[in-house]
Amino acid sequence: MELRTLPLVTGLLPIGAVISAYLIAAYFGHVPSCVPLFDGCTTISSAGRDAPESLLFRATMIPTAMLLMLYWRLAGEWLIRSGDPRTRAGRVMIWLGSIAAVFLIVYTVALGFIGEHYALQRRIGVTLFFAFTFLAQLLLVHRLGQLIQATRQTTLQPAYRIKVSICVAMLALGLAVSPLKAIYPDHTFIENIVEWNFALLMYLFFVATSLAWRSTSFAAEFSVRFPDKRGE
Repeated sequence: MELRTLPLVTGLLPIGAVISAYLIAAYFGHVPSCVPLFDGCTTISSAGRDAPESLLFRATMIPTAMLLMLYWRLAGEWLIRSGDPRTRAGRVMIWLGSIAAVFLIVYTVALGFIGEHYALQRRIGVTLFFAFTFLAQLLLVHRLGQLIQATRQTTLQPAYRIKVSICVAMLALGLAVSPLKAIYPDHTFIENIVEWNFALLMYLFFVATSLAWRSTSFAAEFSVRFPDKRGE
């Protein structure tokens, strides 16, 4: 069974869900109407806070977290099958990605509830989800670069370049927040723009994995074997 569709779904499902939730929220007047990636008129959380858009948001984000856990486990296995040695960095990558998925669930569960406790839970959940996912992605890029250097597999270079570009863009966005907030201290749209673009890049990273898995024909195989009873 070809596995290249899994990273596609892992990346495109939340992108489609967030965009759809925002459009529904804007239609019902729950959020301002704009292009959030450029205008930053609202946050991602606001796009999935009220009904009916919250139903779609929650119904897709929790399955996304499950897909992320599976993705990181398979990503580690793919590296090993491609010739990358079993290293501590590979295990840390899997754990960071899996823990990040747990915090996505924490964030999603708290979304829509009122109170400082739930607001804190949302902030912690989304912050650690972004942070741990980014660290896991950096480790994957590092191991992939080492693998290409060791095996000289040119087929992996397109996916590697895309992933490096995405990580550089995400890092640039993260580093730009503080200077921009200092220049525009009274404008919350700066953080919103960074949040929307960072999330988009983060999910596109998973989509790019499909190129690598496709070029290496990464697949799963199921088998069934009954015990031999001829000796009984």
